[in-house]
This record gives sequence, structure tokens and C-alpha cells, in this order.
Amino acid sequence: MKTQSLIRFGIFAFVMMIAAAFSGAAMAQDADDYDNHVLSDGKLSEEELATVVALAQKHLKEMTEVSVGSVGEELEASGVFQPMAWMLMKDGEVKKMALSEEAQQAPGEAKVLMYRAGLKSIARRGEIHASLITYPGKIDKNGEQIRIMAIEHEHRLGVSGLKLIPIELEQGTAEFGNAMSQEKPFQIFYDDKSQKS
Repeated sequence: MKTQSLIRFGIFAFVMMIAAAFSGAAMAQDADDYDNHVLSDGKLSEEELATVVALAQKHLKEMTEVSVGSVGEELEASGVFQPMAWMLMKDGEVKKMALSEEAQQAPGEAKVLMYRAGLKSIARRGEIHASLITYPGKIDKNGEQIRIMAIEHEHRLGVSGLKLIPIELEQGTAEFGNAMSQEKPFQIFYDDKSQKS
């Protein structure tokens, strides 16, 4: 129920941004025309909700492809990769987040925390639509340690998740397995209400 409320809030905010962008056209519209407008009842239909979720998924897919490409390049160059983060800017550009030179010397776990804090600050000011953080890890599968690329992603429209992608370096070429998806509480765009007492 809480997730659905967040999704509806995100959708409403997104629709309001679009409405503001086309305010000139909306002002020229007759009052009778507004009766059939998407916002006339203040609710989103199942179709409208599906459209918004599809948009969020499209954005996150684009960001994931960029991150997998960057990780692949680092793996092929050095055999390892460092935590990285990306943002979907308001203009649709996927931009890599940079840490200061001193922060680059920090351990990987500290870099992930710095990326989360930086993205949260930017997101809460309404400057981005989506965020993605990737970092190396290992999981145990059938008693075997598997090397993975972990991807934490969030979208302002109410999508949040964690993907674990198996990785191998075969003769200098990075190979990525099928992603295993998990739910993840919001950290960047919204507060996780389940943690409040």
C-alpha cells in the first residue's frame, strides 16, 4: 500500500511537470476541453499507471546499459572495477557522478555510501529523475562463490530495486550473466517508511 502511494505521488508529480511544460497550450484550451483531460479527476487509470511505470523502466534500462558498458571496460582493462554512479538528468542525459580526488582513495564501501549521500541530496532538490549505483560483490550459489556486479537503481516515479549480475572475465573479455532482481527500499528519492517506528 505504501509503495502504491509513493508510485501515485511520483506519477502525479511527473504529470504535473509535464502539465507545467505545456501550460501555454493548456491556457489556450477551453474549460469544456479540460473535462476529458488526464488530470480532470485527479486519479490515474491502470493504463496511465502502466505508461508511467513503462517510462521509468525504459529510463532505468538505458542507465543499466551505460553502467554495464563502463564496468565491462574497466574489467577488461584491469580485471576489477570500482563503484560507480549515474544520474538521469531532467533533460534526459545519463551523466556519470564524479567523486572528489580524495574520495577516490576511499575503500569501495565508503564510495558507495558517498554516492548514496550525493545522489540523495541531488534527488531531494528535484534535479534528477533516476539514480543508479553499481559496485562489485560476491554471492554464494550452490556452495560456489560467484562474482557479481550489483546495481542499485531508483526512479522518481516510484521504482526501486537491486539487480545482481554474474560476471566473468574470459580471456580478457567481460561476460555478464542473467540479472537476478530483488526489491530494495527507497533511499535516494524517498524515505523508507517501514524503518520508522
